[in-house]
Amino acid sequence: MKPYKNITTHHLGLLLILARVTAYVGFLLTIIAIMASAFTFFTLSLTSVMPMLAFIPMALSVLFFSGVMAAIVAFEESYRKRTEHLVSSDEI
Repeated sequence: MKPYKNITTHHLGLLLILARVTAYVGFLLTIIAIMASAFTFFTLSLTSVMPMLAFIPMALSVLFFSGVMAAIVAFEESYRKRTEHLVSSDEI
């Protein structure tokens, strides 16, 4: 599984790599948060689960930040392609 596999870029390769790595970290944090919350719920009480549930919004915010970075790359690539098309059509 490769997040954002349909996005390509000519200029922002590092940002796209960071978005993909951040997506992997977000997926991992989400899985860990859910598993830790479930484990704590079944072994301890409901009041012990509340601190563990705080990790789920953090994991989702990491995934959101990854999506924002990927969107920036996609917007830039779209703008670059459109500009290249306009410049090449003016040269004819």
